Amino acid sequence: MLLLLVTVPLVTSCRAAVDAYHPDAAAARDAASQLASSVQFRFDTPTRDARYEHARMRLARYALAPSKLVDDTIWSVVRGSERQLIARGQRVGTDYRLAAAPHVAPPSRVGESRHFVSLDTLPDGDWRWTTQVDHAIGSATPDAIRAVFVALLHSAERPAAQIRADYRATLPRTTTAFGRLATLDSVRTVPLADGSTAATIGVRLHPERIATAFPDFSRYLRKYVSPATFRVALRDRAAVGAHANDTWFVIDGADDVFVLRFRSRNGQLQPFDGPLRDMPDTVTLHVDASVKFGPFTVGVESMRGTFVFVRTATETGWDMHFDTQPEWDLPPIAGRMVRGPLSRPFEGSGVRARLSVLRLANGQSVIHRRTVLDVHESTLVRWLGNLGFTAMDDFAGRVELEEARFLAEAMRAMRQDVSTLP
Repeated sequence: MLLLLVTVPLVTSCRAAVDAYHPDAAAARDAASQLASSVQFRFDTPTRDARYEHARMRLARYALAPSKLVDDTIWSVVRGSERQLIARGQRVGTDYRLAAAPHVAPPSRVGESRHFVSLDTLPDGDWRWTTQVDHAIGSATPDAIRAVFVALLHSAERPAAQIRADYRATLPRTTTAFGRLATLDSVRTVPLADGSTAATIGVRLHPERIATAFPDFSRYLRKYVSPATFRVALRDRAAVGAHANDTWFVIDGADDVFVLRFRSRNGQLQPFDGPLRDMPDTVTLHVDASVKFGPFTVGVESMRGTFVFVRTATETGWDMHFDTQPEWDLPPIAGRMVRGPLSRPFEGSGVRARLSVLRLANGQSVIHRRTVLDVHESTLVRWLGNLGFTAMDDFAGRVELEEARFLAEAMRAMRQDVSTLP
């Protein structure tokens, strides 16, 4: 979430993207401002009631040892084999307050959110986690969000100097606010003979720059984010034919640098090589990632999933489904543990994740996040859970508050930039 919020404004801050929110300039500016406000509100001094804070840390501690939570008192609803934790997020004064509740209505005002966590006991004795968050962003419709993405890609089909000048002129306060941590490291665009453009855009994080104003946040980034490496690629599904396995989009991350590579024409993604053609609605998502937890490094290689572009009148976004076990890169200490349970999440219905903008019946649009994960408890799985909890425990408290303050200040700057656009 942090990397998305930090890199996206730097990569996509152009006037065309703001204009794409609505055909009317004033309405477009209002919709963009509402979206920025919704994120700002979420990070304006986040607080939690005692019950929800206790539940959050218990879930983090035993996410991969669910049997410890079945009879816990953290649940809002207990129904047969299912347990539910429900919470409401809303702005109270200048704070953002999250509180547990037995029932929460769909969010109806900018910045409101509904959080849902469910734990089910499966027939085979394993466990299923389902999480869902809906965060209200205002009047931007799914069609408008699709238009914004097209405008962003189209804006990259220009010389690098024009791209840099555009985002500095359109969102100068935003550029300064996010620039305390991240900068646009490189921009390279190459116009091709067929009218398409090959683009490479790099964003660099500078945790050391915020060490004075945000010391704990800076240390956390250096400890967990700086050593991380990853590659995410969208490719054609493996099939017999000329277009099998063509690549459409790649993002690489290592040593605090994140590089996006793509080819587009008129705002539409094109394969890296070969003739122009429409991108299919369903492609394959390839993931390689490595994260460091103290002396241990944990990673996955060749994790492949189905990536579906959701395009309906009421929703736009991405739906991901992983049902093939990846290769695991685990430290030697884990070599003595049975690895079989690591395949469980990818069996049956597999791991599912959905990220979209969804239009509710009440007229509010929400950022919709939903994940489904099955767990088989074992010594190895619990050990991995302990590593994750260590990172979560390090984050809770001062680090989280400093991160929230940084992001709230940056999104407030974006609101000011959008509101002053001519």
